[in-house]
Amino acid sequence: MATMKAVVLREPHKIEVMEVPKPEITDPGDVLLRVDLTAICGTDLHPYEGRIVIEDDVVLGHEFLGTVEAVGSGVGLISEGDRAVASCVVSCGHCYNCRRNRPGQCFGTMIFGLGVTFGGLSGGQAEYVIVPNADRTLRKLPEEGRGTDEDKLFVGDIMATGYEAVRKFIQPGDTVAVVGAGPVGLCAAMAANVLGASQTVVVDKVPSRLKEAEAIGAIPVNADETDPADAVQDLTDWRGADVVIDAVGHPSALLSACTLVRSGGAISIPGVYTEDTIELPFGDLYLKGVTIAQGVANITNYMDETLALIAAGKLDPSRFISHRMPMSEAVEAYRMFEEREATKIVLDPTA
Repeated sequence: MATMKAVVLREPHKIEVMEVPKPEITDPGDVLLRVDLTAICGTDLHPYEGRIVIEDDVVLGHEFLGTVEAVGSGVGLISEGDRAVASCVVSCGHCYNCRRNRPGQCFGTMIFGLGVTFGGLSGGQAEYVIVPNADRTLRKLPEEGRGTDEDKLFVGDIMATGYEAVRKFIQPGDTVAVVGAGPVGLCAAMAANVLGASQTVVVDKVPSRLKEAEAIGAIPVNADETDPADAVQDLTDWRGADVVIDAVGHPSALLSACTLVRSGGAISIPGVYTEDTIELPFGDLYLKGVTIAQGVANITNYMDETLALIAAGKLDPSRFISHRMPMSEAVEAYRMFEEREATKIVLDPTA
């Protein structure tokens, strides 16, 4: 039996890079992808830290791109030898929600590397991965234009996620406030600039991340030094932000977002929540008429847009990569990412 190296979660906080069986095509819609680049995402920390309970010995990872090694008989848009990036979320394309352009809420949603609860797909932090429903899940990498593989890697998750969070509400000239300067928050801030925000405010407590936000044209606010609500009010003639992005996925971040949004504004939540209940100032939100949107991102709806904007030189999310490491050092990479010693880590499966 052929084997490959993969990053395996043996149990919470226990990662091993080990030999596992090389996957094989089992469905006509499958593609076997040789992984060229993969990344650690904040969502990977949920099972790593035990906040999402999954079975032992799961191959992690849902941000990856690579080269097509084999295709199933039912695949029509992808060929052997193509280079492609995968959506982290796999949808069926024909259920009630998919037909209404909500693939993130597909009744059969599957997410790579998150165990049987999310479809049982093996993850992309490996030398090879099977991509189901490939015609819908994969996008071929454009050969023309600007942007590197590292830029295009992120359209399968953080870039499309941040982009959608802003795009669903923004109007030209809006003030956008982003709570959380992690990878999704920084991608949301970058998207806000492209989509017409007059000013983008980014709130965090990590100076290095705020420095990166400032470098892409956002106004940084250190929540340890300044009240974010006061800062946003000062910048908006005391209205508040038109669109607020909760890119953290923690109750404290959502409470902060509630203080930043203007009357009639919107809170968009790409951050992942696993809590059953959260205490919110619901009366205030009601009286202000605030719109709240949340849920698994509709990645495949925005992969083409974000790839085009990367090719045009308008989006360059690879600038948020802080560390490039061999996959063989995944144990240390996860430790660094959990401790916030890294903003974004890309792993090389060949090393």
